[in-house]
Amino acid sequence: MLFPLEQNTPEFCVFEALNRELLYFLEHAVLVGLFTRQSLSDTALGLACWNNVKTPNIRGLLTRDKFEALHIALQQEPEAIRRQLFVSMRDNQDFTDLFQQRKHDLLAFIPQDLMKKLQALCYHLYTQTKTLDDIIASAGGVRIDEHFTEFKRINGTVCRACGLEPIAPFRANVADDNQWRADYDHLLCKSKYPIFAVHPRNLFPICRTCNQDAKKTKDMFFCNIARQQRHSFDPYIEGASQLVELDIELDDISPKVMLKLDSQDPILKSKLDTWNDVFEIKNLVEGRYMSLEHYVSDRIRPRDLQDLQHQVARGLAPPTANSLKRSAGVFWDHKLYLAMSRSNLELIFSIANFLDQEHGIPGGEFILAG
Repeated sequence: MLFPLEQNTPEFCVFEALNRELLYFLEHAVLVGLFTRQSLSDTALGLACWNNVKTPNIRGLLTRDKFEALHIALQQEPEAIRRQLFVSMRDNQDFTDLFQQRKHDLLAFIPQDLMKKLQALCYHLYTQTKTLDDIIASAGGVRIDEHFTEFKRINGTVCRACGLEPIAPFRANVADDNQWRADYDHLLCKSKYPIFAVHPRNLFPICRTCNQDAKKTKDMFFCNIARQQRHSFDPYIEGASQLVELDIELDDISPKVMLKLDSQDPILKSKLDTWNDVFEIKNLVEGRYMSLEHYVSDRIRPRDLQDLQHQVARGLAPPTANSLKRSAGVFWDHKLYLAMSRSNLELIFSIANFLDQEHGIPGGEFILAG
């Protein structure tokens, strides 16, 4: 994460309730027995899960069926496996402790067939069960669109993972609860960590690029190839914003912006490397400024060298906390101005100015004129 989530970030009540129900179910599946109404909690939410069952006119298994399928699979395993699964979920509900203690290979003991049944239930809870009216009503009546609105009010509209994009486009003349909603990212992906598929601390919105293009199913705790254990930022208390800088490598053809991700502390270095690997931060940031001369010409648009110097000087003022929350890219632009202030602005301006003259500035007026 570039910025940690605000401490008063609300947890989504439906996720909280479904997480408790899953933990209740796993505890009561430890002892041998049939799948009955008592396998789910004696609550309105437990009843809603029980009542969501396949009927002849419905295709596919529903919530009760998924619970029952996992229950049957669990009963075919030794009690030690059933108990260890319950304990693994129960004892790792505190995500701050989970990130600090690094007890991460939590489900390595589960046989493959059982893992598939566990994944099927947990995936269904996240994708299907959370949207059922009875489930929402039993968990307090707050829908995920309302939670998303509250999340944006507290954390802002800029992606906390990268700082480069808004978490979702904003449309004028549309009520808050009807705005387009970002997907909620599983920090610990639900395929590898299904017991956290509906854990409220494991789910929060990030931008589409971070979630669907960069992160996908990457593991925050292990390198994908060698399964080598690594450190990761706790998104609720840690971020990389104080640990990153931009540098500019100058030549007389094209300046190159480079992101520095380094620390003398090996644990912080590992966290930076994980953040970079999972979200492709270095590639994205350097891609934003890949043609610095074009960025200067198109975004800064200096009239002359003195104007460029003045604009860079103004850009050295740190962005406010509110601007960091509402203006995508402003954090990185400030880092760029800092890097430019240490560079040869005369050379940067001359390259940008040469390119404009070579390609013809009036061409833009022709495009705008249609």
